[in-house]
Amino acid sequence: MLKRIFIKNYSDVNDKKVRNSYGKVAGTFGIITNLIIGVIKLIIGFLSHSVSIMADAANNLADMISSILTLIGFHLSGKKADRLHPYGHARYEYLFTFIISLLMINMGIIFFKESIIKIIKPVDLNINIITFIILSISILLKGLQMIVYIDFSKSIKSNTLRTNAIDTRNDIISTTVILISMIIMKVYNINIDGYLGILVSIFVLYSSIKLLIESVQPLIGIKPKREQVNMIKNRISSYDYVLGVHDIMIHNYGVGNDYASVHVEIDSKLSLLEAHDLVDEIENDFNEHTDINLTIHIDPVVVGNKKLDKIKKELIGSLKKLNSRIEIHDFRLIESKKEKELLFDCIIPFESNYTYQEIIDYLNKNYSNEYHYYVEIDRPYS
Repeated sequence: MLKRIFIKNYSDVNDKKVRNSYGKVAGTFGIITNLIIGVIKLIIGFLSHSVSIMADAANNLADMISSILTLIGFHLSGKKADRLHPYGHARYEYLFTFIISLLMINMGIIFFKESIIKIIKPVDLNINIITFIILSISILLKGLQMIVYIDFSKSIKSNTLRTNAIDTRNDIISTTVILISMIIMKVYNINIDGYLGILVSIFVLYSSIKLLIESVQPLIGIKPKREQVNMIKNRISSYDYVLGVHDIMIHNYGVGNDYASVHVEIDSKLSLLEAHDLVDEIENDFNEHTDINLTIHIDPVVVGNKKLDKIKKELIGSLKKLNSRIEIHDFRLIESKKEKELLFDCIIPFESNYTYQEIIDYLNKNYSNEYHYYVEIDRPYS
């Protein structure tokens, strides 16, 4: 409902302006609702002498700060590329997800500390029907907030809004636990608020640390998703004269802002101009119809040479005995009166540490020593 009212062309989520509008609307909604919930809880916590309610209120006010950071993050990430930042500013969203995660961890620690104090020095509470009503309304508002965050985060694939949704879920759990503890204390005249508060704070800390780790990963650089790699391979392979695709390297500079390079095997019978036109066509296709800025390197492949195909098959079989996950490409044979040369790239898994010389020695011993091997060591980046 919110996106239909406040976001123009809300269905066009690939438009950067629309995407930023999603973030601004979600941030504004979070600021208003968290301010209302936080202030009301603060008042009811003060009147009822409940430390846990006041701590929960502080948590909601911290969420308001998170919503402000969300607004700032989407504003900054929407800035156009400039001389100092030629790849844009979309990574600001990852940075602010990291900051929000830190705030969540801080609130979890505060909540844990206050719960221990409550166990050591229990305080008589003034619990009444208004306390139950306020906490129930707070849970309902937080539920609505979580629905908005989840819906918006799925629409624009936003880590920041997903983080806010998880934080809101944690708030719902903690407030529900507080409400249940208040009812139990009112009915049975016992104080279990501090013990339940410790359990809730541990849950909040666990979720927050997990989110913190997830928010750091894209800033460091992670392996691209299999679906994206397969899409690139399949799209390129659909073109005539393309024989293979390898060495896909993808660098992410924020949601919807990927730069990729790839080696494309093309029949060597094509002229240089024909190969160049084919590559231009593929690159333009990606730039116009995907979020990927693609650069292609051409690898000419000799097709129909039975001798070369036989040698390649035998060499691959030999290397597979060394490690079944080893792959090769850019395979070439150069023969002269004096010597025979085999040149190829060898993809070695990250968990294996075979050196260039070890591969050469292995082939000389286990395949054939009649060739001079020139091997380029690659890693499976995708």
